[in-house]
Amino acid sequence: MKANLILAELARLSSAGIALMTLCIGLVLLLCAFCFWRILRKPQPSEQHHTPLDIDIHDTKS
Repeated sequence: MKANLILAELARLSSAGIALMTLCIGLVLLLCAFCFWRILRKPQPSEQHHTPLDIDIHDTKS
């Protein structure tokens, strides 16, 4: 019975521990949301993607 009370007291966080845990979980969730936003957003090609082809495909239709 006494062992359960000791373990229960050790499992409690101090106010600094709660603040640090909240900050860490918030940071992880923020990074996760940022990654999902970057992956799932509408692709916007940059200017370098709008150049003509440099290869000759020998398309000769008669």
